[in-house]
Amino acid sequence: MKDIEILLWGFAMLIEGKNYKPSMVKFLNQFSRKCEQHSPEQNEYLRGLFESFLKACSDLPKDAFFNKKNKRFNIALYEAVFTAACEKAFAERRPVAGVLDAERLHTLETDQEFVAADQAGTTQTINVEKRLNRARAIIGAL
Repeated sequence: MKDIEILLWGFAMLIEGKNYKPSMVKFLNQFSRKCEQHSPEQNEYLRGLFESFLKACSDLPKDAFFNKKNKRFNIALYEAVFTAACEKAFAERRPVAGVLDAERLHTLETDQEFVAADQAGTTQTINVEKRLNRARAIIGAL
């Protein structure tokens, strides 16, 4: 069920990230409970938003969200990119428009501030905010 947790993590940061406070488990559980109140229309919109995000990723390498050293999926990178890319579309209740640029993704992935916020204390509020802010600055909204 790790795949579901990753999706939940991305949507939680997109929708409630400004209200994030540790612990991550508590934050995700609270977000999950709020989602139980979503209308079918809201769930359908979010499904479409995610699909449009996947289309925006279609030109990226297959391992774009994987750590180059240990070959594991980098949830922090995914959550930050998903949030940055989808924020404007979500606010405007539309699909993501455009494509993600592989060079910008690489720039984010190697950004010293982003890396530092992904190395230790990853669920501390300051590090979550730093990762999201670096993704907004480097990736931008689509």
